Parts: sequence; C-alpha cells; structure tokens
Amino acid sequence: MTATATKPFIKQVTIEGEGCLGYVIGDRASGKAAIIDPRHDLVDEFLGVLKKEGLELDLVMDTHTHADHLSGAAELKQRTGAKYGMIQGTLVKPADKPFADGEVYQLGETELRIIASPGHTPDSLTVYVDGNLFTGDTMLIGGSGRTDFMGGDAGELFDSFQKFREFGDDVIVWPGHDYQGRSHSTLGKERETNLIYTAGGREAVVEKLSVRGPLPQGMAEILTFNRKGTDSSAHIDAKTLHEMLKDDPHAMQVVDVRSPLEFSGDAIENSWNIPLEELENRLSELNTAKGPVVLNCASGNRSLMASQILERRKFTSYKILEGGMNGWIKAGMPYKKGKRVLSIMRQVQIGAGLLVLLGVVLGTLVSPWFYGISAFVGAGLTVAGTTGFCGMALILMRLPWNKVAPTTGGGTSGGCSVGGGASGGCGVGGSTGGGCSVGG
Repeated sequence: MTATATKPFIKQVTIEGEGCLGYVIGDRASGKAAIIDPRHDLVDEFLGVLKKEGLELDLVMDTHTHADHLSGAAELKQRTGAKYGMIQGTLVKPADKPFADGEVYQLGETELRIIASPGHTPDSLTVYVDGNLFTGDTMLIGGSGRTDFMGGDAGELFDSFQKFREFGDDVIVWPGHDYQGRSHSTLGKERETNLIYTAGGREAVVEKLSVRGPLPQGMAEILTFNRKGTDSSAHIDAKTLHEMLKDDPHAMQVVDVRSPLEFSGDAIENSWNIPLEELENRLSELNTAKGPVVLNCASGNRSLMASQILERRKFTSYKILEGGMNGWIKAGMPYKKGKRVLSIMRQVQIGAGLLVLLGVVLGTLVSPWFYGISAFVGAGLTVAGTTGFCGMALILMRLPWNKVAPTTGGGTSGGCSVGGGASGGCGVGGSTGGGCSVGG
C-alpha cells in the first residue's frame, strides 16, 4: 500500500483593509507548523490559529527585513521556542536559522523550498510549498516590492522573477502585501499582467523602478526594532499599571503616541498626548514627567516604534503598555470616553465605496460617462496603495468632524495631525507614509 502525503494546511492572517499578509503553513501528519511574515500586533492571532488547528510551531520566517511594519517573528520565537529562519547574511540578529538558496526545510512530510530572491532587499527570499509560492515583497499581485531603498536592486529583482520559470502557470502566488483586498494570484496571471514581466526586459524594469518615492513612515524605528528583536522586560500589563496609578497617580506618566483625533476618543485618565510623528521634536516634554514614562497607542505597534526613538536619544526611563488602548479596555480598566470618530482609513474606505457605487448607478441609468467616477476612484486607491499618498485622506482630515481643538498643558498636543490616511505601508496603524510596493 502506498502512502499519500496530505496537502499542507494554509491559512492567511491579516487585518482587513490594511494590506499586510502573513501565513500559517501546517503539516497535518506531524502536527508541525511554520509561520511566514507575522506582524507584531497579530502574534496572538497567529498563536490562536495554531491552537485551533492543533499545530505546534516549529519554524517562523521573515521573507525579508521589513521596513514598513514591525515583525512578530522574534516574539514568536521567544514565546514558543521555534526556530527563526531568514536567508543567510541577513542583519536580523534574532534569526537563528540561516537558509541557503535552494535549501529544503522538512516540516514533517511537507517540504519548504527556499529560493533566494533579492531585489526588494538583499535578504529577500521566496518559499515554495507544494504548488504554492510565498513571495513576500518580491512578487506582489501585478507588481513587486520597491527597489529604491534598503539596498534594493531592480536588476536583481528582475533576475529573481526569472527563477520562477520552472513553475507552472497554476502555481498559486501568496504575496506579502495587497492593498486592494486580494488574497492571492497565480503565476499564469502574473506572467500576463505583472509589471516586472510585462515591462519589456531587464533594462526597462530597471528604468521603471529607478524612481525614488517617499520612505515608509517611521522606517528607522521599524528597522531598528526588526533587526534587534523585542525586549519583553520593557513591557507593563494593564492591570499592573492600573494598580500603580491607583496607589500613586504620579508613579507613572502615560504618554499616548496616537493622533489627537484618536486620543480625543478613548484615553487613559491624565495621560499626555504626543503623536508619534512629533515625538522626536518634543522629547524635552518628557523631562517634566514626575515618574517613568509609559508609552501607549492603539495596539502597541506605535509604542514600540516610539521606544526606538527614545532609545536613540538615550531616554531609558520608559515602559510599553502591552496591547495598548485596546488591551487596556479589554482588561476592563477605567478610561476617559470622548467623541467617537471613525478612523481616516475607515472613512476613506466608506467614501471610496460610495463613490464607486454612485459611478456604477449613474453610468447604468444616466450615461456611460459616469463610469469614469468609479475608474477615477480606483486609480486613486491604486496610487494610495503603491505610494502611500492618499488625496481623499488629506481632504477628509480637513473636514469639521475630524478637527481636534488645540489643548494645553504638559505633554498634550496642539496640532490636529490625524495619522490615519490610506497607507502603502502597514506598520503605523494607518499612517500616510510611503509603502514598499510598486505597481501592485
């Protein structure tokens, strides 16, 4: 009797509307699993998938050093004891499993074949698993990762695409990002439509990708964190912080690095608001705090980035609130409730959806010319996804309901920066910084 290997379990993990895509690959026979490109703020969700499916984490991987979002790989390694794999030569210190080009990693009966695919970054890799290509930022749907920073090389990216010639058209492509809500593609479709395949050859690709764009917001902090990993000793949980503040209101000073718009909603009593993008220029305000600083944001992502700014400026008297404001509320801690306003990202999604529907209705009932409204909105969203610039977000931020009145007092913010526009990146909870993709 011949044994037939079971198909691997594949689960895509993402936050709807934000564009970052991570994956769980499970081998049913052995109960072992691998995780590819986990976002730091989704670590618990990845672990939840493993628990639900009865899988044990054996390997966590990053397809490259991410510059637009915080990686959760080091934390998953720390919490589970799994190996942390990246291509050999990477600058990521916590990665303890270096992969060579062409190496096959055995996950029970499931084979993970490593393909070095530099171009977006020098340490980019792609993983082939039983008819599936996990391409990270090397190949996106319709495009690729940018090559204008972080040691990128457009010629190497073109060469990396040529490595996929051995695979058939039916091979499924699972990218590291997609800002249009698509989950996957096929190699056949990409060969027909992808910018790198259709540009007209290596020289044409180099020319098209040579244009420099805006860098991802907070890139320096993100890279620092991703290269050195996480430090759990710098964290404080909601219950502990609440007990300390209850005993002594000055034991800790909570500094909220969200936008003023977010801060005007739910906030911890007596916390200061210094938006992340202003923190570098307002560090002197922290010297007036009567106790150690506790960094807070929505889920913990921006607090981690803020900690990198403090470290760089030799400010070491700080903690990071685990789970951010979401974790504080979930733990049942008291908080100040203000005005409720949808995030700019949600407002963009709703506004764009309504305009597309309007264009379709008017185009059908009145004149085909009105279909141009839908096309215009689609083009705008594509620009937002690939460059990080969103005109609709800039307009929405100036509307009355998104205005925040200036505030006074230690650590508060007098600006009305929102930091919630449509984003080509996905590490700041909806920043307007440039993303890492081209033509996707």
